[in-house]
Amino acid sequence: MLKKTLIRAALGFLIGIVIGNVIAILTGTSDTGGVTFASKRLLDIAGGNGALAMFFQSLFSGLYGAACFAGMSLYEAERMPLAASTALHGGLIVMLFIPISYLLGWVGNILETVIIAAIQTAAFFMIWLILYFVYKKQVRELNEMQKQFSDKENKNK
Repeated sequence: MLKKTLIRAALGFLIGIVIGNVIAILTGTSDTGGVTFASKRLLDIAGGNGALAMFFQSLFSGLYGAACFAGMSLYEAERMPLAASTALHGGLIVMLFIPISYLLGWVGNILETVIIAAIQTAAFFMIWLILYFVYKKQVRELNEMQKQFSDKENKNK
């Protein structure tokens, strides 16, 4: 499971970098009207050094993506109830999103951060709920197939 988690984290890191930089490009404009590749907040933190700001942006976006993807391994922990896995994964995503989104300048203030975190929580719950019903249906179908197989096997005895 550790190997699978590390692979997920590596993939999530790469996807996080891409998504983080796309967000920065789509939302970033400079005072001259051109596109910037890092937020003003991040550029200020980096002392105006664009390369350092890009490094921080890629690093924190990647870490966020890695945590999101690696967190999926919580669902495979056999001793952990599904509700606990869901709460931990969702909590991890939202709790990391708050400081990272603010630091990277994806949000302008705390109110925006809370609103987006609430939207993210609702979306996480809706996706989980949809997948729950899909998997529940699959389990029902597998149980029915197993019952049919057992009935057939008992007739042959």
